[in-house]
Amino acid sequence: MNISIFASIWCQNLWDELILKNEIKIFEKIYNDKKINFRVFSYDVKNPFFSKKNVTYLEYFPIWIRQKKNFFRNIKNFFVFIRSVIWSNLIVVWWWWIIYDNEIQANNTPLDQLIFRNKIFKLFRKKVIYYAVWINIKNKENLSKLPLIFSSAHKVYVRDASSFKTLEKLKITAEIIDDPVFFDNINNPKIIDNKPVLDIKEKDVFLKEIESTKFSLKDLENIDYSNKKIGITFRAWQIWKSWNEKIEIFMIRELIELLLSKNAQVFFLPHSINKTDEKSNDLDYYKNIISWAKLENKVYLIQDLNEVYSFYKDKKIDLCLSMRLHSMILSQVYEIPFVAFSYSKKTEELVKKIRQDSITQKIWD
Repeated sequence: MNISIFASIWCQNLWDELILKNEIKIFEKIYNDKKINFRVFSYDVKNPFFSKKNVTYLEYFPIWIRQKKNFFRNIKNFFVFIRSVIWSNLIVVWWWWIIYDNEIQANNTPLDQLIFRNKIFKLFRKKVIYYAVWINIKNKENLSKLPLIFSSAHKVYVRDASSFKTLEKLKITAEIIDDPVFFDNINNPKIIDNKPVLDIKEKDVFLKEIESTKFSLKDLENIDYSNKKIGITFRAWQIWKSWNEKIEIFMIRELIELLLSKNAQVFFLPHSINKTDEKSNDLDYYKNIISWAKLENKVYLIQDLNEVYSFYKDKKIDLCLSMRLHSMILSQVYEIPFVAFSYSKKTEELVKKIRQDSITQKIWD
């Protein structure tokens, strides 16, 4: 069994890498083939987070096409792409923000690239699954492109109700599936009708939800931080309502001072170290906070994604103040009490799911 996966794993982003890790585990269980092999397309083949003998990383076509120096590189990648499509028994396409149209690019958009790849898949009559995708279309005119992407798909799985409704209006059949990272602590996922089934047991780890843009220290009253190890996974420019960087850092400094006054240890846990997108680079954001707020030698800054992952997997923290979506999921999966700082529709829907799955909301002390 040969499977090609078109993924988003090039920006040193923990949740991208864990989606891939768990997706491979799920497809190994679904097809139960001892000779199953994966080819994973990425924009960075030199620094894979997840390694396994049956997984090979290949570079995308096109890649940085505006740079003339990449001309021959892209010719090579095109033929690698064609050979891999021919080699594949199954093609899996996923991306957290896979179907979107709000990014500035030269000449085309991610939608156009998906349409191009789909034409190649159809040419070679390949079975294609769109797995756990999220659809975010800003320009209504681009909705007409979605049937061109999904027209020949064997299955379309989406991660949220909004994406499902978007496709439903276009008469495209889809199913809602759980985020693959929910299976991170499950070695043998349960499969029904070729779909992993999540059974979240009742755990008193979800403490409360806070709307990040209206955050106040009063929201964190009645929680005991004394002598606890606290993880923080905030995103840049999402705290409080001013969208002012200095005010945001001031608010975070007040929070850190509160935690330190309780003899807590504070760990900044970057989930994304994206060198091409300032807003997504948690590491630089935390460095800025530490420098401006004069928190050197008072807090810990973890700078390696594998080490960040170990804080959840090995339960190195007692509580997590989670804004990153997959920080919330990992806290839930590894039974680490957490406060959800919700800043977008995707985090709102995640909290809603956790509540619907009978996770008891309880103030932890």
